[in-house]
Amino acid sequence: MKRQRVVIVGGGYAGVKALQTLAPSGQCDIVLIDQHPYHYLQTEAYELIANECSMTRVTIDLVALCLSYGEHVTFIKDTIREIDFEHKCAGGQSSCHPYDYLLLCSGSRTAFHTSVPGLREHSHGVKTLPSALAFKHQFEQRLYDRMESEGGWCSEPFNVVIGGGGLSGVEIAAEMANYIRVFHLDNTLTCDNIHIFLIIPHENVLEGMEPYLIQKATERLTRLGVKIIRHSRITSVEEHTLILNNEESICFDFMIFTGGIIASTLTTTIESEKNKKSQLIIDEYLRVPLYEGVFAAGDIAEIRSTDGKILPPTAQIAEQSGTEAGKNILALIEGREMDRVSMKIEGMMVALGGKYAAISLFGRIRFSGFAGYLIKTVIMRGYRYLLHRQCTKGMDGLSKTKAQCHTGF
Repeated sequence: MKRQRVVIVGGGYAGVKALQTLAPSGQCDIVLIDQHPYHYLQTEAYELIANECSMTRVTIDLVALCLSYGEHVTFIKDTIREIDFEHKCAGGQSSCHPYDYLLLCSGSRTAFHTSVPGLREHSHGVKTLPSALAFKHQFEQRLYDRMESEGGWCSEPFNVVIGGGGLSGVEIAAEMANYIRVFHLDNTLTCDNIHIFLIIPHENVLEGMEPYLIQKATERLTRLGVKIIRHSRITSVEEHTLILNNEESICFDFMIFTGGIIASTLTTTIESEKNKKSQLIIDEYLRVPLYEGVFAAGDIAEIRSTDGKILPPTAQIAEQSGTEAGKNILALIEGREMDRVSMKIEGMMVALGGKYAAISLFGRIRFSGFAGYLIKTVIMRGYRYLLHRQCTKGMDGLSKTKAQCHTGF
């Protein structure tokens, strides 16, 4: 009997979890395709741009991860442009990848709203590793240039504006404010005139989350000196100035935009029902209607809880959906019935700069401060450690293969 071929498009949280679910069974050949050879730990981007960790801490080697599962798992570096559903083939830049089952996990991108002139041209996103590194480099270079031009004493304000009061915006604002505070303490002669502005459209940051997290985040941001500008929408952006609500202006040296997401460009080539964020509408089994053997997980899809509520595009939901999609694909391969997917938010963790975090788990376990930081660190590092350990197996196997080829055995 012909072995089934499963193609996973995207090596983010959903794609990696699907791989971890399917690969150990050995029941199919798996091809993981991504335009980058690494899994980007986007949940730790705030630490990267604030110099709290290195690039190696926020990446997992997808090549090594695939090698660790054996010859039936392959990684291909490619960008999928379109899909030929009739002939079951995912089209890349230079080749087509046939499949029996296809799992779309290509994620999302920052929604630089076209209705806001200048937003894309004059602000940074941090959803990808290249964009986070670009911001980090340019921010530090601009800071250095300011220090150098003013003889080491920054008398002029240096303003960083962050648009969006959701999880990403709050975490980045807190981490950067803490970084600046530490920088000033360590360099008392320089730059005590740096300001962080957080622009939010509502009254509260983390709108829609539980009151405990909102309260702790607001208190922490205030203590760090972040200036929260409420009930404000960015209506236009120029090179160093943004306009709020078509009237108020704020000058800035750097701007980060985290105000929402839109599904990856791949969805624009798929003739299927989508929501206003271009996310694919999927059924209760995570299948894309109209197309045989096609599933979607993570940010590329609109994922709902059992009561019909749309779940936020978090790493937690991406992981759950990737796992469930993998299980249902495996069920079809083995001739079993699929399970209706039931997902929910088990808890939320908000990093709030330095060794401080606010945690709410299962709706009843809550911690903040250093205790919250420790719990978040254990969970995040545990995720990375398990993946790194699996990658080590892949590299060990590759080293043995090379050694055998070298010795002729």
